[in-house]
Order: sequence, then C-alpha cells, then structure tokens
Amino acid sequence: MKFQLISEAPFTRASLPFLSALLTPLLAQAAELRPLSTDRPDTTESPFTVDAGHFQFELEIANIEHDGGSKTYNFIEMNAKIGLSSSTDLQLVLPIFSHQEGGEEGFGDAELRLKHNLWGNDEGATAFALMPFLKLPTANGNLGNGEIEGGLIIPLSFQGPADWSCAVMTAVDISLDDDGSGYHPVFINSATASHGITETTGIFLELVSILSTDDGAGEEAYFNTGCTWAITQTMQLDGGVRLGLNSASTDFTPFLGFSVEY
Repeated sequence: MKFQLISEAPFTRASLPFLSALLTPLLAQAAELRPLSTDRPDTTESPFTVDAGHFQFELEIANIEHDGGSKTYNFIEMNAKIGLSSSTDLQLVLPIFSHQEGGEEGFGDAELRLKHNLWGNDEGATAFALMPFLKLPTANGNLGNGEIEGGLIIPLSFQGPADWSCAVMTAVDISLDDDGSGYHPVFINSATASHGITETTGIFLELVSILSTDDGAGEEAYFNTGCTWAITQTMQLDGGVRLGLNSASTDFTPFLGFSVEY
C-alpha cells in the first residue's frame, strides 16, 4: 500500500492548541496517581491499594505447572480491581481457562477480595493492609470442590537495606477437608525482596510456605524469582518461575504476566 502526505490534512498547526488542551488534563491525572503497585508477580500481596475511582487489571497471561510427569496449562487469570476510596479497593479474580493433561479443562474458582490499607499508602517507611476474601464455586468439574471458602490476607511492606524493597505476608484460608467432612485452616507465609536493575526493570526473590492442617497434607515450599519491566508509569510486564523445594510442592511453574492501571 502506498501512502502520501496530503497538505490539506486536518492536522495542522492550528490543531496544536486544541490537542494540548485535551491531553494536558489526562497527563496531569496520570502524574497524580500513586506509583503502580501490583499483587503479582510474587505470591506476597501488596499492601497498597488502587487510586480512588481508577481501575487496575493484573493478568497472569500464561503459566505451565510441571508436577512429576503431568502438566497443567493456565491461561488468563485476571485480577480486576477498582479503587473505592483513598485506602480501599475491591478485587475480582477470574481464572479464565485451565487444561490438565488427561483431565479437566475450563473455568476456575473466582475470588472476591477487599483490600483496606491501614497505613503507608501514600508515605512512610512501612505499609500495612488487611484483605479478606471469598472463593466462589465457579469452577468446571474437578477444577474446584464446589464449595464457598474464604480467609484473610495480611501484607506488610518495608524498606530494606541497599535499596531493596521488602514485604512479608501471612494468610489463613478456611478450606474444605478432602473428605468433605468439615473445614480446616491453611496457613500461607511468604517473604519477598525486589531491587531495581535499571530505571524501568527489576528483579524479585521470594520464599513461600503453604501449610495445610488437613489430615495427611504436607507442607509446600517454594522459591520464586523473576523480572519486571515498567513499560510506562501505569503499565508493567513480568515473567519468571516458581520452583518447588520439596516433594509436596509443584515442581516448577514458568509464567508471564501483565498489569495496567487506568
């Protein structure tokens, strides 16, 4: 296809004041937003909330869980957030599609979460939040247990030495027993540290423990690591791998993700 410049095109010097008047408020609004803070790609949740009246979408574009000789393919797990106030946001987590080799495939269990920041959202050396959540039985077939479950997530972030940003998290999930006779707590504890490599890229290192109190369940342990790339101030790409550290854990899971705030 051939293109040519037409002198009578509607974009002329006279258009510049109009475009400037249109874009200036939008650019000013973006500059007023808090720095983008996401609950991914690590397991440790962020204590920072989405700006009031704004939306944030965090996607696990794809991951492949390798466990023994089997694989599970997961595509588009989305965490859709809206800022309700200066310190609270509402989140809906939707696992769009999973495929287990030789097993089930389809939609997973959704989660409804509310994050409330108690301090440090805008300033301070630490930040702390509470995040209660409900798991909704939306999964196809054996991808879920068909029951409502829930729990509480408690994240804390702080500034570490040598410009490392650190965070810890503890969470309690109330989960259905494998035999369906009742419920039991699952304790999740994690610690993460991230550091900038350049002005737009960074790395993270994380340790995670998942301890179920159900009869016969073992403790899972993971080392997670990866990189982030800030495409713009409100847009981020990430990728990495989650490595199981014992026999009860999934062996390894490479992943790719994307986040954006509007």
